[in-house]
Parts: sequence; structure tokens; C-alpha cells
Amino acid sequence: MRNSLGWIVAPLALLGLASVASAGSIKYADGKAENLVKGAEYEGPGTIVGVDAKDTIELKAKARIRFLGSTTDEKGNKAESYFLVKGACTANLGFFTRIATPAFWAFPEKADAKSVLYVETFGVNTAYARTAAGSGMVRLVTSSDAWGIQEVQLAERQGVTVQRGSIKFTTDAHNEWNKGMVRVLYPLSTGLLIDLYVPKATSGHVKTDPNNPGKTMVKNDTTSWKSGAIRIVTSLGNTEVSADDLRPGVEAAIDNQSGSIEIGVVRVEFSTLKAAVSLTSEFASLATSPIERP
Repeated sequence: MRNSLGWIVAPLALLGLASVASAGSIKYADGKAENLVKGAEYEGPGTIVGVDAKDTIELKAKARIRFLGSTTDEKGNKAESYFLVKGACTANLGFFTRIATPAFWAFPEKADAKSVLYVETFGVNTAYARTAAGSGMVRLVTSSDAWGIQEVQLAERQGVTVQRGSIKFTTDAHNEWNKGMVRVLYPLSTGLLIDLYVPKATSGHVKTDPNNPGKTMVKNDTTSWKSGAIRIVTSLGNTEVSADDLRPGVEAAIDNQSGSIEIGVVRVEFSTLKAAVSLTSEFASLATSPIERP
């Protein structure tokens, strides 16, 4: 059930290497154009073309993006990073062009893949992404620790709103049901992986149990699609430990050591995931942090 994440280490480390002078450019709706400058912000409408002339970012009107700079590795691979400060954009990305938001870093699944997606920033630590028809998988990395990478994975024609931290998510009501569910990967310091498969029109969250640090709570909100369920799988390495289904209005407690899943009903709540919440110090430096530790 678990895909290996080991391949991502080298590409993520690429963004920590020395900057290069070359960069992409932006062309505005009025026809004016300029080269990108590290640290500068640019407001749409306009089209950013990457240094390799293959990747593009279409800024919507009044959207603002910050160019974080370019890096290169010993093989000559060049990476460009951007931070979507506000508003929305449509991006056609190769693996070495990354878009950061207050909630995640977005980039294709692997080096030879291309992804087409719509990205929108909400407030201070929440953002939305949706892949287009024909897009490859998109990885939305929300954090990276010594024990693993926390992320949301979108297949073709899937969308999700993500709130970073004790990760919260809301999947689109019109996600492609027949092509699988949105995947949420939540690694634990014990070496276990919590793997969630989230159906359409479903809201929930994953967080440490405030009353017991040795357990992690997964909740499927009462507002979620009533015909669906979140599939929970815990694994160690490539070995599945436990699996269960979590219906709307129900919470599960996962033991961080054994990976066992305990299902229990929770009180009815009528709140939904809000688009914007207060900024916390944990995420304040996201826009300028290297991708391996956003």
C-alpha cells in the first residue's frame, strides 16, 4: 500500500544549492515584459515563462507571486521556485519548477512528469489546488521531517483545500470518483505511516491527540459526503499493519507505536473548514524556507 518516498531526497536538496544568474521572465497583459529578479513580487494578469521556456504560470488578475530564485545541481538541472502571495494562478509545471503557498509546495510526481493545475491562496496558511484533465500526479508537500514527508497527492481532475499544521483537508465535491481518492500521507516519528484515501466532498483532519501524545487522531467531519468513508491504512516500511474505514462524524485513534486503529463516534459538529485562520509562528517563514524544510 505504501509507495517509496526515498527518491524525493535528492530533488528536494537541489533547492538548497547555489543560485544561478539566469531566470525566467514575465509578460503582462499589456504586452510589456521583464526578467524575473529574486525576491521581487509580480502582479497579474501576466504569464511567467520559466528559464527553460517549457514551464508557464498564468497569473490571474490581482494575483501576486514572489520569485524565490533559481538553483542548479551538478547535472545542470535548474530549479525555479515561486511563492503565491495572494490570488490564483494556472500552472504548467515540470519537476524543477515549484510553487509554494502558505499551505504546501506543489510539484509533479517525478522528474519526467508534467502537471497542469490551478492554485489559489487563502489567507495565511490555507490554499487550494486542482489538477486539470491530462495532468500527471501533483504532490502537495506540507512539511518534511527526519522521519518522512507529509503530503497530499492529487491525481487527474482532483481538487483539495489544505490547511497546514495539524493537517486539515476538504476534497472537491466533483472529484473524479472512478479514478481513485485523494491521498494524504502522514508519517510518524516512530517510523509508521498513516495513509488516508479521501473520497469526494469530504472534510477531516489529522493531529496528535492533545490528551495522549502517543496517539494520532483522524477525523471525518459530520459535513462530509454521507455515502463515502475515509480509508485509513497504517504501515511500517512496505508492510501494512492495520486498515479500517472512517465514516462521516466519526473519529479514529491510531497508536503511534503499534499502528492499531481504534474507531469511535464523536459528537455532532456543524462547523466546516474555514478558508483563512490565524497565522502561527510555525508557518511564518514558509515563503523563504528551503523546500526540504518549508
